[in-house]
Amino acid sequence: MIILDHSIALMVVSPITAAVIIKFLSRFDHSDALRDTITFIGLVLPLILLMLTPFDTEVVYEMGGWPREYGLSLVLDGLSRTMVLITGIITLCTYVYYIDYLDQEPEADDYHFLFLFMTAGIYGVFLTGDLVNRFIFFEIMILTTYVLLTFVGTKRSLKASFRYFMIGAIASMMFLVGIGLTYFYTGYLDMGALSRVIPELSAFSRNIIFVFFLVAVGVKMGLIPFHTWLPDAHVEAPTPMTAILAALTVKTGGYILLKLYDIGFNTSLIQYIFITIGIFTAVIGALISLKYVNMKKILAWLTISHVGVIAVIFSLWTPESLSAGLLYFFNHSFYKALLFLALGSFAYLYGTHDIRKLPLFKSNIILSSSILIGLIAFLGIPPMNGFYSRWYILESVDDHLILAVMILTFLITSASIIRIIFLSSRKKIPVDKDLSEGVMAPLLILGGLVAFTGPSTSLILENIVFPASESIFGNPGLSTSGVEINAVFSLQGMFILLTMIGGCVLFYSIKKFSFEWIEGRLSNVSIRDSVRYIIVMMAILLLLNLL
Repeated sequence: MIILDHSIALMVVSPITAAVIIKFLSRFDHSDALRDTITFIGLVLPLILLMLTPFDTEVVYEMGGWPREYGLSLVLDGLSRTMVLITGIITLCTYVYYIDYLDQEPEADDYHFLFLFMTAGIYGVFLTGDLVNRFIFFEIMILTTYVLLTFVGTKRSLKASFRYFMIGAIASMMFLVGIGLTYFYTGYLDMGALSRVIPELSAFSRNIIFVFFLVAVGVKMGLIPFHTWLPDAHVEAPTPMTAILAALTVKTGGYILLKLYDIGFNTSLIQYIFITIGIFTAVIGALISLKYVNMKKILAWLTISHVGVIAVIFSLWTPESLSAGLLYFFNHSFYKALLFLALGSFAYLYGTHDIRKLPLFKSNIILSSSILIGLIAFLGIPPMNGFYSRWYILESVDDHLILAVMILTFLITSASIIRIIFLSSRKKIPVDKDLSEGVMAPLLILGGLVAFTGPSTSLILENIVFPASESIFGNPGLSTSGVEINAVFSLQGMFILLTMIGGCVLFYSIKKFSFEWIEGRLSNVSIRDSVRYIIVMMAILLLLNLL
């Protein structure tokens, strides 16, 4: 079939086509049903096309018939397939969640248009086979995100968007410089060709080039000190955009990091730098989450902490750590999106994000169940998928120092989640608003995925994680037979369960800690100081390379 021959291109083109059709029809027909149907088709079609493409082979689509090394190409391999699958599910759920809200807004057509283009940008980042197209799709994603962050129209959302714009502009400039240097040294931009040429460059040259890529990756992932846009963006963005930011947008940086490592930018210095930044981000991000009572801000800082974990695990650059990081990628996306969407519904009903004023477990049964499932997954309690993500990370780490840091991060994260549970309101607060079926359906889907993927970890590993890992490394050789039960009774499983007990102790001792010094320098940072952080970091990295 012709459609299957062009399926990879259509994954990117479908959302763009739907956006253009909506914009054109909005001049003649303002029917909500027509607009919603076109948007739904534009979002679901990539998932259908993904299911129809071969699962066991790499598929390369050469644009215009030009050879891959000299033309533009899209590549669907095990890794990009996993990211496309996550993107399809999350974007579809967040869109369905917000349909009822959008129908009440006069600018709903613009939201649909921008949301579809942002989705196409995310697909493009994951599928493109060369650096230039990755930059272009990267920019499409960022530019549409800027505008979507301001959709609520408040002064604070405008400020958060402007901060994101300024820091994102620096990241884009650095990414473009990195592309220029790569082409200057190699004469190629295709990832396949670069994977043959980059390893032949000296470590010094690779380090110099990667310093510029590091800023772009660091900003997009939200690694400290490039994180300053992320907390405000998460707090002020509309609910579906917050879910997209936490579940997908920060993942694009991790994906780009993997692709850069894969083509040869995995020198010992680069790995050391990323592990150091990742450790700092993981621990400090989790600590600062203990400062706040705004649940959106708590989850935002836990997002920062967990991208630090991802950076550390990926930078170890072994088959085992890569598979562990990808499982973490997969599971984290679903329970974080679930929590943000459920929290958005609570905020709609009760008008606040303050955990002390939210009856998280004495409200609508679906809302309370969604929050409970998400928090249990976050705590790492079996059989939820969060437990198996933590277990595989501890299983894959050999270095005792990094292992201790991972356990410490999980301990502090547990304390933060336990704090949410204990500080939430115990009163059943009456409300005069109802939630529609459109809001409930995504919560049921995501909650079901979080609950299902834990007991099905062996299936996820065999059919999603290992094929993705094999596109870079070989199969790590982990036996998946009985992994769901064996993990619970393993030494790593015991450590995870102990972090919950330690989290309770830390929660009750938390008033003894002062966060003023950390918060004053890493939270609510001005744009000027954000730029200074980036400049100082660049100088340090360049100096390390010269030494």
